[in-house]
Amino acid sequence: MNDDIDRARRSAEAALDLGFAPNPTVGYGGRSAIFLAEHAALKVYTHRGQERCHREAAGLRAATHTPELRVPEVLAHDEQAEQLPWLAATRLNGTRPSPHEATTTLGQVAARLHSLPPELLAEMPEHRRRLRELPKGSNPAHQAADRLDATLSETTPAAEKRCERECGFVHGDFSGRNILLADGEHPGVIDFEGSGIGCRYDDLGALVLHESLLGTRDRRVLLAAYDAERRRLSPTTETASGDHLTYHLVLRARWILQWAIDLDPELAERVAALTPWLLTTLDGQQLP
Repeated sequence: MNDDIDRARRSAEAALDLGFAPNPTVGYGGRSAIFLAEHAALKVYTHRGQERCHREAAGLRAATHTPELRVPEVLAHDEQAEQLPWLAATRLNGTRPSPHEATTTLGQVAARLHSLPPELLAEMPEHRRRLRELPKGSNPAHQAADRLDATLSETTPAAEKRCERECGFVHGDFSGRNILLADGEHPGVIDFEGSGIGCRYDDLGALVLHESLLGTRDRRVLLAAYDAERRRLSPTTETASGDHLTYHLVLRARWILQWAIDLDPELAERVAALTPWLLTTLDGQQLP
């Protein structure tokens, strides 16, 4: 695999007439290798490469039209089947927000991405949170996953009708770790490899789960900032639905557990601990 990654790096360097530092940063779960130059970044995709490279290229090109956001510019990409796909883009300056800052900004950034009109999304593939068979076992995380799975089998048909009405740009992995802040500049957004056209609440579910339920931020502030920015950009936009958001929180929790039980047991344990509250909230109550 290392030889394949290096071959992809050399291919990108030849295409761009640009050199990247030879030692990569490994993406989460080893799904990619990231090489840096002074003003550019190169991502080599090592898992589901063609799909993720295509999604990132399409997502970045659409997102460059987002008002008041900085998004990397695609310099070149290669999705050929005979080698690992790669994508090179400009680097954004800035740092990720600390756990106690930019709560309002995160909601605003999500709203701006979701404001992209349909005519700019023509190249983007469908986004849908894919659920696969759960790992077998009987510990609390396995039990939580089974409970979430059973609940989703009952609630998904009705929820998908609302998803159809909320169809638009989805970042696919929206949280503070993919936001870059710099003094005097608009916020920056990176990592569009999961982007597509789908229910915007997928991003809200990711935001609330990772930044509030598993993090330190006040979800009420996150959602209030999101709603206020959406109304600023489109005054007739409805406020976010607590019921539908809770469905997407349950969906994302189930999706996380299908891989985290084996790959990230600590995260699986934390998500499992949230499951009783999520299921109670989904059962006829709005998100507190």
